[in-house]
Parts: sequence; structure tokens; C-alpha cells
Amino acid sequence: MALWAKNKANFSVAFTEDAADQTLLAAIEKELAFTKYQTFSNLCKQALWQFLSVSESASSTQSFQRLEQRIAELAVKFAEFEHNVSAEELSRLEGLEHHLSQLSAQLAQLQGSVNSKFAQVSFASVSKVVEPGPIESESVADDVVSDAEVAPPRNSDPLLERLSSLLPQDF
Repeated sequence: MALWAKNKANFSVAFTEDAADQTLLAAIEKELAFTKYQTFSNLCKQALWQFLSVSESASSTQSFQRLEQRIAELAVKFAEFEHNVSAEELSRLEGLEHHLSQLSAQLAQLQGSVNSKFAQVSFASVSKVVEPGPIESESVADDVVSDAEVAPPRNSDPLLERLSSLLPQDF
């Protein structure tokens, strides 16, 4: 597809120990590290196209190469982003699991406390013997006493009143 694909000859580049060659080699390695170009060959071809000022017909090839390079850069960035997001999600999930286990332990402790208080209250109310006071009645016509008038006075415990809905009605 590329214009240089027609020529099957391979060319190589040799770098010597000369300071200029080593500086050029370092610049090439730096450029390749930024993944601007997928290969050294593509970098060389791009540099030759620019250096030799090839006609405008090659600009579409250059645009295509730049697009390929940009896609490769974005793929790397997306992979990094995906890795970071998955690490954050894992961290959040572990945090939530830790909080859930703490809440579960607190709930179990609270349940145990409520059960022991309930047991104390129910045993205390069963073991208490409440003796009713003397029944006083007022006479009504024909000496009939109503049940509502006979109710003994009760000393009520506020805790028992609050828990009365939880206690069986037999007590």
C-alpha cells in the first residue's frame, strides 16, 4: 500500500562510536520511546520523506502513518487507563467489604446485647410477684359492680411499658 513497498530492497543504517552518531542514536531511541513511530524503519522512512521533500502525493501516506501512530499511542494510554480504573474499583470494593464486615460484627454485638437485656427483662417480670391491693368498690344501683371500677392500682415500670409489645401477652 505504501509507496516504498514497491521497492523490495532492504537498507541498513550503521552507527559508529563517533559522538555525532551516538547523539543521533540517542535521539532516535528517545523518539521511539514515545511510541510516535511503531518501528525504526517507519521513523527512517518518515525522516527521508521530509528530508527529500517528496511530492504532495506522499502527504496522504504521511497522514495515514500519523493516524496509525496516534492510534497506537491511544491504545497504550487506554490500556493504562483501564489498568488504573480496575485498580481503583478493586480498592473501593475491598473498602466496602471491610466496612460491611465491621457493620456485621457491630450488628452481631448489638443483637447479643438486645437478647441479653430482653432475657433479663422477661425473667425479672416472670419472677416478680405482684400482689394486687385491696379492691374497693362503690355501690351502684342494685349493688352491681362493674369490672372497670375494680381494676387494682398498678405501679408501672417504664422499661416494661416500652417492651410490652415484645413480651407475650401471657405474662
